[in-house]
Amino acid sequence: MTRQELYEKARLLPATPGVYIMRNKSGRIIYVGKSKALKNRVSSYFAPSSDHRGKTKRMVESVFDFEVYFTVTELEALIQENQFIKQFQPRYNIKLKDGGGYPYIKMTSAPYPEFSVVYKRSAGNDKYFGPYSSHNVAKNILETVKKAFLLPSCGKEFPKDIGKGRPCLNFHIGRCCAPCVKGNVTEADYKEICNRVAALLKGDGKRLLASLESNMELASDNLNFELAAKLRDCIFAVKKISDRQQIVCSPDVEADVIGVYADDLGSAVSLLFVRNGAIVDRETLFFGADEIISSTALVSLFQRYYDIRGYIPKKVYIEYPLESADKALLADWLSNRAECRVNLIVPERGDMRALAVRALENAKQLLLHKRANEDKKKDTLAVLASLLGLPALPDRIESYDISHSAGEYTSCGMIVLEKGSFARKKYRGFNINTVSDGNDLAALEECIRRRFAHDTDEEGWQYPDLMLIDGGVTQVNRVNAVLQELGISVPVFGMVKDEHHKTRTLTDGENEISLITRQDAFVFIYKIQEEVHRYSLSLMDAKRRNAVKKSSLTQIKGVGAKKANDLMLHFGTLANLKAASVEELSAVKGINAETANAIYEYFEREKDENNNRNSQGN
Repeated sequence: MTRQELYEKARLLPATPGVYIMRNKSGRIIYVGKSKALKNRVSSYFAPSSDHRGKTKRMVESVFDFEVYFTVTELEALIQENQFIKQFQPRYNIKLKDGGGYPYIKMTSAPYPEFSVVYKRSAGNDKYFGPYSSHNVAKNILETVKKAFLLPSCGKEFPKDIGKGRPCLNFHIGRCCAPCVKGNVTEADYKEICNRVAALLKGDGKRLLASLESNMELASDNLNFELAAKLRDCIFAVKKISDRQQIVCSPDVEADVIGVYADDLGSAVSLLFVRNGAIVDRETLFFGADEIISSTALVSLFQRYYDIRGYIPKKVYIEYPLESADKALLADWLSNRAECRVNLIVPERGDMRALAVRALENAKQLLLHKRANEDKKKDTLAVLASLLGLPALPDRIESYDISHSAGEYTSCGMIVLEKGSFARKKYRGFNINTVSDGNDLAALEECIRRRFAHDTDEEGWQYPDLMLIDGGVTQVNRVNAVLQELGISVPVFGMVKDEHHKTRTLTDGENEISLITRQDAFVFIYKIQEEVHRYSLSLMDAKRRNAVKKSSLTQIKGVGAKKANDLMLHFGTLANLKAASVEELSAVKGINAETANAIYEYFEREKDENNNRNSQGN
């Protein structure tokens, strides 16, 4: 349809709430939006007088047709819009990487409270702190407070395990208060420690420090120097943690502060999480050049964001000129989701205005820094493309390596780089089952055939722009032969190692390309070589460990999981272990003569049983 035809079609729409879907000439959905008056919103895209710019202009020029879904209310349209965005991932909509929610630190209401990282809040008396921007952030915070307050990390249950067994090494080196030792820490004392942790996690470090310092002085006055020393160490640890929590406003403030920066090359949203007047965490979302940032688009974004995040404070400040209708709509949705009134504020003065401007500046600077890093990687890719004679920058690179242990547990690792960065979620591992004699070429062929058996429409299986094989001419020629048979054209190069096990040159099967003259390309290839080797080795090791677990070793008297693992490490393969003599078995650390005899006799009986089965079969 022409732009005039699209405009005339839009003018026939009613001025009621609903969702509109834009499609390109091939029928693919490229944009989804919502409006309280479909006729006005959709026709504004195609009106002869409209003057779109940047991303909106590119989107409108790509539209061939549109369809609409009517709703009763604008809030219903907002929910429907987000369902479509999740389902179709349109090119021009700003999208979230939906990773299954945000983590909390949970403190149980048990007599001896336990702390853990969880992803869901449950009803009850347990306390939750967060949510945090990532699992690593929550995990690191929890590990830090456990060390600071000497909380146990052994997995024992209290009071059930009090007085059972000896305290672990952490107690002896002063890293655990050891409630497992009877009479060492009372239930009341332990709860007090946990309450201090809770105060710190809430961001109330200043009040906690005042209380600790007062108690330390009191202990010192009473000549209880041991307690005073413990409190002094605790104060030092709390100060160290509190230094990360920058005080930005009055201690009663709990809010999220959002800054939005956008230009023609992309956009970023920076969120600062303020609890008890301190910034306790932050998160930045980045969006590409085609993802349109607007008032209505941000309403959809934050609806999805807080739906995933779960927790919504009573105040949300944003540095962006939201339209009044969009602001009211988002505030209503946030209030419904939080089950309390949530104020959405565009601050104009004071501390929160300054903080909102800081969030905006954070978004801008982090986006510029990200682009600088991407430009640096793009330069390296350009150098690599030039050295290898590639027709374009290799946006997707795949690298392969074979790993085995004396011919057993053969595995092939495939790592992926996208735009010069490791895309770990797209790594793939292959258990090689048809090769058991250490034939790397046969294992590599099996891996390549299985890899290209996947459809390019499958997530994570798009064809690469470049393949790097751990090996030389022989490996490259084998892979090229497989690709030629499959009718697939992908540039393949082998990473040829020197005597120091570092990539010396790359080969296409005929010629060698030296990396010595370009340090940036050499370092880039070296990192790929190390990563693919690490990944393939981890696959092989996991396969070997799994074989140990499934093997009959642990059924032998005197052999547990650790000894079974030690035996496999010593002999390399199960075949070598089965062939070992009693003397050879006894040479393994931790295996005494009795256990060695038990192992030897076990495998001898197994051989006899196999021989009997074979003779009966014949």
